[in-house]
Amino acid sequence: MTKVFLLNYTLSELIDYFKQKEQPDYRAQQLLAWVYQHNVFEFQAMTNLPAELRQQLEQEMVILTGREIIRRESQDGTIKILIEFETDSAPTPRQVETVLIPDDKRHTACLSTQFGCPLKCAFCATGQGPFQGNLQAGQIVEQALRFQKYLKMKGQRLSHVVFMGMGEPFLNYEATLKAARILNASWGLRISARRITISTSGLPETIRRLADEALPFNLAISLHSPWQEKRKEIMPLAAKYPLTSILEAAVYYFEKTGREVTLEYLMIPGFNLSWNDARKLASLARKIRANVNLIPYNPVDPSSFRSPRPAEIIKFVNWLRQLGINTHVRRSRGKDIEAACGQLRQKRLDKPKD
Repeated sequence: MTKVFLLNYTLSELIDYFKQKEQPDYRAQQLLAWVYQHNVFEFQAMTNLPAELRQQLEQEMVILTGREIIRRESQDGTIKILIEFETDSAPTPRQVETVLIPDDKRHTACLSTQFGCPLKCAFCATGQGPFQGNLQAGQIVEQALRFQKYLKMKGQRLSHVVFMGMGEPFLNYEATLKAARILNASWGLRISARRITISTSGLPETIRRLADEALPFNLAISLHSPWQEKRKEIMPLAAKYPLTSILEAAVYYFEKTGREVTLEYLMIPGFNLSWNDARKLASLARKIRANVNLIPYNPVDPSSFRSPRPAEIIKFVNWLRQLGINTHVRRSRGKDIEAACGQLRQKRLDKPKD
């Protein structure tokens, strides 16, 4: 018998499950409290559940379905893990990466939503590897839950979540949104919606769909060039969705939610760091009332792009700020552990089989 995957369930869904077992509603709340608040993943340790129910759950349900096969910790504290999931639809397990980025006052989990990515952006290690399908909501939640358990042992907690790992979240919309709701829920990990960011390469219809959900999650758009033709050079998706349609959807998102959109911008020397790039980027940001998050490029094979030098970063930041744009630079983390999305998985896939 295939076991039920608990992390796929919301509270209301779990209540319905327990009703079929002729169990009271509060048993669902107790079970989820053990998992999300106490980070206990063994049914026999859930002592306020009846012994008979614990035994039944052990036979019928599973809490974690992945297997951590690689863990690397950077000198700067960044942790990256490679998780392998068994899937009903594939003969071999599939692997996904997830990253914990600790800071003085925040601990951010970067979560993956797909096994690989079908978009094949030129700068991305994930896009160089195979695309093997979507994660379930519970598999996305499991990534965060593993980090939460680790942090709890240190007297800390997960404070922020970004859906910026492997895959395009909006191509797995239902599972991504369900995972975000579970992470935010009072019975879940209780992460503030304003500390949850969903990133997209730019799917206008889905941006509008998310806006209509009326949820206060943050939206980030991977821009990487303010020019349509240049975006098409590095992002094949841009050929299907013109930049104008993405910006119109971003304006719609702001008007519906009141939440400012963030423009994610990889800093790639010789490609998008000129004065004209800065002026055009500032113009777009003003038009949609967006913040700009600058990301120094982390080279991946076989890309010919290089990382920007400190002077190049400072110059571009100063240009944007002089043009009145709220600009931040994302500090590069985990270089010594190949923290760029997809690098660890691809090396594993390339490794000769025994």
